[in-house]
Amino acid sequence: MQTTLCCGLLAVLLAASALAADAKPIPIILDTDIGTDVDDAFALGLILASPELELRAVTTSGGQTEDRAWLACRFVTQCGKSGIPVAAGAEPQAKSEVNDQIQYRRHPAAIFNRTLKPVKEPAAEVLFSELKKQPGEITVVAIGPLTNIARLLTDHPEAAKLMKGLVIMGGSVFAGYSGKAPPEPEWNIKLDVTAARKVLESGVPLTIVPLDATALAKVPPEEQQKLFAAGRLLAWQVANLLELWNQPVPTLFDPVAVASLLRPGEFEFEELQLTMNDQGLMAVGKGKPNARVAVSARQEQLVGWIVERLVSAGEPRLPAEPKNASKLVLQGGSPCKVHVAEDYDTDIERRWWMSGKEEKQDLPQGSKRGCRAVLTQDFDDLQGDVKTMYRAVIFNPVPGPPMGPNTRLSFKYKLHGTSTLRVQLYSLTNGYHRYLSVKDLPRDKWEQATVDMTQLRRPDGSGGPLTADERIDDIQFYIDPRAELLIDDVVLYNAAEKDEKRPFPNRILFTGWFDTGKQGQEWPGTFEIASHDKPRTWKYAKSVPADAESGYKHWIRLGLRGERLLGKECELKFLYHLEGKGPIDVVLYRAGKPLAGGMQRVSKLQTGTWTETTLNYSFPSAEMGTAVDEIRFGIRGGSTLKIDDLLLYEN
Repeated sequence: MQTTLCCGLLAVLLAASALAADAKPIPIILDTDIGTDVDDAFALGLILASPELELRAVTTSGGQTEDRAWLACRFVTQCGKSGIPVAAGAEPQAKSEVNDQIQYRRHPAAIFNRTLKPVKEPAAEVLFSELKKQPGEITVVAIGPLTNIARLLTDHPEAAKLMKGLVIMGGSVFAGYSGKAPPEPEWNIKLDVTAARKVLESGVPLTIVPLDATALAKVPPEEQQKLFAAGRLLAWQVANLLELWNQPVPTLFDPVAVASLLRPGEFEFEELQLTMNDQGLMAVGKGKPNARVAVSARQEQLVGWIVERLVSAGEPRLPAEPKNASKLVLQGGSPCKVHVAEDYDTDIERRWWMSGKEEKQDLPQGSKRGCRAVLTQDFDDLQGDVKTMYRAVIFNPVPGPPMGPNTRLSFKYKLHGTSTLRVQLYSLTNGYHRYLSVKDLPRDKWEQATVDMTQLRRPDGSGGPLTADERIDDIQFYIDPRAELLIDDVVLYNAAEKDEKRPFPNRILFTGWFDTGKQGQEWPGTFEIASHDKPRTWKYAKSVPADAESGYKHWIRLGLRGERLLGKECELKFLYHLEGKGPIDVVLYRAGKPLAGGMQRVSKLQTGTWTETTLNYSFPSAEMGTAVDEIRFGIRGGSTLKIDDLLLYEN
């Protein structure tokens, strides 16, 4: 009897297993405003991690839809998926900004066609096209403003009958869902109330997962850490966008909505007749139900399950140890030329922070802000391992300066969890990356380091040394993805001459060299960019006729691309070439006005030859926030002035 029961139970289990194996995944389309709140990234990750779901397309809403589409393309590609159309919603869209997650979209993988590309067709047309392929079988999950869905229903009314269902994360129905009363208009709904009302009244089979069932689905720090520690590509994509989102505790509004398809038993649903006022506030009315509403959910349990599914997807893929071991070198004296300087204290070049986020707490002495490494792929797609992730700080020095013969890179760093740092550079001239690695570095304290960039090589040892006049891009610092890295005060420069007695600058405020880039764009101001005569190479800034009211005949007005905060004692070093007579007034300006103490008159000048000079400026009240945004070189006579290799710094 017992044997018979066991056999019967085994048969039932096998039959259930066979049914589960034969169950077809649910085809879905995701409409998302990924790039604003981070829960969209959790939702996309959950879909890709769930074999019960088959993602047919992704469409983006909420403004900056093309950026959001590229962001989704990179995410899907990094997770090893292909053939999924991603479409940007057509304008007009509800206006919502992409935050610092835009950095994920600006990775070379997306910029240089290493990922899926958004399709040309707008979101509403892609939605309609996919629905027609399987009428009545595809569920649309909308976790952003409902602009694309309303446009689909307007342009193609028959689409309402082509959907199996529409799952919406949006709205709040009852008071007190999180201690708040009365209910409030939810973000996705109030961004485009007209679209939301159209969808609500469309007759589409609606499942609404409102704040009532999602607002308490918060991810505590210990659950967040699991994403970073998983060592798997899918979890890393979510973790990368989480750290760029840069807020402490995410709420999983959107993935809970996705979970309603996967674990409906965790929800309590009611069939309700919902109405919506002009502010987007939902209310329960009388009459025939128009929506299946999740009035509650086991949110804490769902959070644990979602995180566990994300961290279990795929196989671990940690990077190998870097090669091309090198040693630190001395920083040296005052450099021959500074190609790049980034201290992260201003937002002037923030658009070119290709990897990393601001750090305001753990800083070296005297710093106002540094950069903390975040997860990223290797930028080297030719010989780097792009099937794993690293932590990196990467800065793009637009417009790609040419190097000198003895290039050095100086920086401050703090490591935790590793003693190995890889320094990498991209050559615009040669079209490939080279790197060096430094091991046995001190941990858990801020240190100053300098490396000899001529020791860079490609991963296979080829590539040769960095040479004079080679144009570069993307200064890169990589570590193991499980470790932490802070970077500050990055200076790429040509090493000092052997007999140089002046010290290396304490803080570099601005470097102007004019070799590449355009006047008015990379080099704002009033002057002309001209080419050097041989034997000198590259370019310089040349004076032009001045405004009559200025009191000068000729001038160079050099904008600094934004305000640079001065120290008490600053120096301005530059090369000049004067044709004619002086003197020259060199004046520091802010907002169109000269600074008190910001003028130097240079009378003893060499003529007809390139000459270096250094001017000293004193600002006793610098602690009050004295800043400069322009340097003017004024010539009262009919002379022509040329300027090159300008450096403003504090010693």
